[in-house]
Amino acid sequence: MTVDADRYREPQLEATRAERDVMTKSATLLINERYIALVGVLNRELVLLERLVFKLAEAELLTRAEESRFLGHIFDEVEAVEADLGALEVARSMLVGDVTSALGLANDTLSLSQLIEYAPDLAVEPLEGLLRRLKEAIEEVGELRERGSRVVIERLDGLNRAIERVEPGVFGQDGYNEHGFMMAPSASGSRFDYNA
Repeated sequence: MTVDADRYREPQLEATRAERDVMTKSATLLINERYIALVGVLNRELVLLERLVFKLAEAELLTRAEESRFLGHIFDEVEAVEADLGALEVARSMLVGDVTSALGLANDTLSLSQLIEYAPDLAVEPLEGLLRRLKEAIEEVGELRERGSRVVIERLDGLNRAIERVEPGVFGQDGYNEHGFMMAPSASGSRFDYNA
């Protein structure tokens, strides 16, 4: 008994030229859509970075003006912006992964500037402009954080110097009596009697 080898052979699936063209067009459309979505995500990131710059500048001004009572609100807003940026980073990462896999490239090897090299013509200019503006905004955030840190340190140093000048024991050991009221200052410490 002879076995017909052709009978058990796997059928060869070859796409016709028209089918390959359709696959290529749909892949191209997918890549174009992802690049356009990437432009949108990067634009939103830029808006949030500019808002972060504004909030950090605002915090610096308030710190210099010694209006620390409002800083808590600003820090809450900064945290909210940073959380939104984190969510956008995830979305951007997913879009970059989609684009690189559609292009047949390794996901973790391309930077955004390298990815622009593969971008369709309609996305190159917006992506390059956004990338440049994002870099500028990130640099500005870094500068503001550094300046803000210096201002806070200066204010804390000033506060420490003022505290060191206060005469020890002016208000007793802890400044309060057994009922929780501020104790009367010593005769040498202050002109005010807080129990009066």
